[in-house]
Amino acid sequence: MPNPLYPAPLALDPRWCADTIAVQAGRPPRDPGAPMNQPISMSSTYVHDAELGADIVMQSATKFIGGHSDLLLGAAICKAEAHAEAVAAFRHDHGSIPGALEAFLALRGPRTLAVRLDRAEASAAELARRLASHPLVSAVHYPGLPGDSEHGRAARVLPHGCGPMLSFEVAGSVEQTEAFLGRLRLFAHATSLGGVESLIERRARYEGDAAMAGPTLCRASVGLENVEDLWADLDAALRAAIP
Repeated sequence: MPNPLYPAPLALDPRWCADTIAVQAGRPPRDPGAPMNQPISMSSTYVHDAELGADIVMQSATKFIGGHSDLLLGAAICKAEAHAEAVAAFRHDHGSIPGALEAFLALRGPRTLAVRLDRAEASAAELARRLASHPLVSAVHYPGLPGDSEHGRAARVLPHGCGPMLSFEVAGSVEQTEAFLGRLRLFAHATSLGGVESLIERRARYEGDAAMAGPTLCRASVGLENVEDLWADLDAALRAAIP
């Protein structure tokens, strides 16, 4: 279970999720001694799932750790030595070892990770605050907002910040939402996150009826551009798409 869970950010407690899934499947709550995996794409600068009970944390280094949209890599971080040895043995036997360039890029990214995330999160929080009062936006989903339904839980499981991801619902039709996305100039329409550039997508475009979001919900990964420029881009595109 990714943490936070997108497209509408949900702050998750790993232990609670594991026990809830087991009960719904007709099984007893998770054995405290059994390993629990927790994949996350948000950097561990914000999400400390190992401290919340996860035994194996799977990091998408492609996203915030790499930070420049030029790396394809993952990492498994294990609490117990036995789990780490099992992962290392599997990697050895199956040959899934990163190349020299990938290793270099993975080491380059963390050198600027903290300053990148600080800037991007500050911009995301400001954009979320402004979008919440925009007349052409019907809802904003960002756990950092005091009025967000996830705010209380986020304060407990995401104590270091809610990150640069936010979602919002356009107060218009699907066609108007697509027109809004087409008029953006700084936000690129793409399905990814964690880079220095700002990206946005309408999730239901790709998932249809299976989407975990409403038809006009847009998910944004806020990058390092000037926040005033980003706001001007969003505001102008919304007003042009929905007269």
